[in-house]
Amino acid sequence: MSAGVALLVFILAFVIFSMALKVPVPFGLAIASLFVFLGTNMNPITVAQYSFASLDSFALLAIPFYIFAGVLMEYSGISKLVVNWIQSIIGRIRGSLGIICTVTCMAFGVLTGSAMATISAIGKVMAPEMDKDGYPKSYTAARLAATCFLGILIPPSVPGIMYALASDSKISDVWMATVGPALVFMVGYIIVNYLRIGCHRPKGAKVHASVAEYATNVCKTTVRTFPALLMPIIIYGCIYGGICTPTEAGALSAVYGIIYFIILKIIDRKAISISLWEVAAISGASTAAIGLLNAFSTVAGKAITMAGVSNFLSDLITSNINSRAVFLLMINILFLFLGMFLDINAAVLIMTPLLLPVAKTYGITAVHFGAILLVNMSVGFMTPPFALGTFVGTKITGAGYGETVKESIPFMIVGLVAIIITTCFPEYVMFFVNILS
Repeated sequence: MSAGVALLVFILAFVIFSMALKVPVPFGLAIASLFVFLGTNMNPITVAQYSFASLDSFALLAIPFYIFAGVLMEYSGISKLVVNWIQSIIGRIRGSLGIICTVTCMAFGVLTGSAMATISAIGKVMAPEMDKDGYPKSYTAARLAATCFLGILIPPSVPGIMYALASDSKISDVWMATVGPALVFMVGYIIVNYLRIGCHRPKGAKVHASVAEYATNVCKTTVRTFPALLMPIIIYGCIYGGICTPTEAGALSAVYGIIYFIILKIIDRKAISISLWEVAAISGASTAAIGLLNAFSTVAGKAITMAGVSNFLSDLITSNINSRAVFLLMINILFLFLGMFLDINAAVLIMTPLLLPVAKTYGITAVHFGAILLVNMSVGFMTPPFALGTFVGTKITGAGYGETVKESIPFMIVGLVAIIITTCFPEYVMFFVNILS
């Protein structure tokens, strides 16, 4: 079996089993890899060997720790505290609820590292408030879908860890590479909110509260929210202060989350409606899914490499594409399309071994390539017709899908701007990496 045929067999098998027959993605990857192994006369026993070997990684321990800490924060009432804190700071601005929604999603996403957890937790808090303030339900749904993934782009990020492992890059560098694009999203979304909502609102009545009263209110909400804000301080301080590795920082965040959970339970048993065992079960299930995905994607990567597919793709692309710009355009379109219907962790683990070697031949570094991949996959989360974020947003707000898609257009334009900046200006991406390197 030639390399081209092996690639075709792998893609067809994966599409048939994972998409047509709805086999879970990890097992779809394993089945597709097994076809390649059998077709190229390689020993299929190596599937088990590579699977177990891929899980023997110290860096991989970071994932269960961050997931566990994120689930603890998600069910501890942190979302309401974060909303109140940010509202105390910027609540006087016209159209402030839209801005609060964006900033809160970024802040809460840092704690959980999960787009789905963010849109569920923040959506349940912000949607009723925005509805009371006269925001169209479709706009609220579109905004939630457009902002929930920002936590993926701001460290700590589980997809960032997955990419770092797949590309053999430094985790902290991959994390910081997406901070710049996240800031582009934030600024763009604030502008969209002003043009769509803020500039049409009447100027509020004159605020009679003094500066001292404003400062006092901010200080009070900061004190209440400080236990939640302390977690990212611990993570960033330990990692970028050279105290510990990202994996060890994840363990610290999990320990801190347990302490916070127990103290809150002692103070008010009704504040948390879930037990520590249930938190462990939820995070364990998520960790197991990611572990299976990592194990079988490693098998897929080995099958592709041993069949010569990586070299085949490299020769095929370089012989037909003579321009770095055309290659960048091609991968952006591909990643954006994959982001519409494929899980971001699965896409990272499938596409990295396929296209990173080719990208390096055009002088694209692994960190820059990772930023392009993660930003495109994030934008795909809100891009129809398969936008998972849009579906969840409409369910939370009760908005219609068609109206929500229309309201999503300005946010998608911001996403395209972020993609262009990330792709064309690697210096901007690397600026944030170099700050803390």
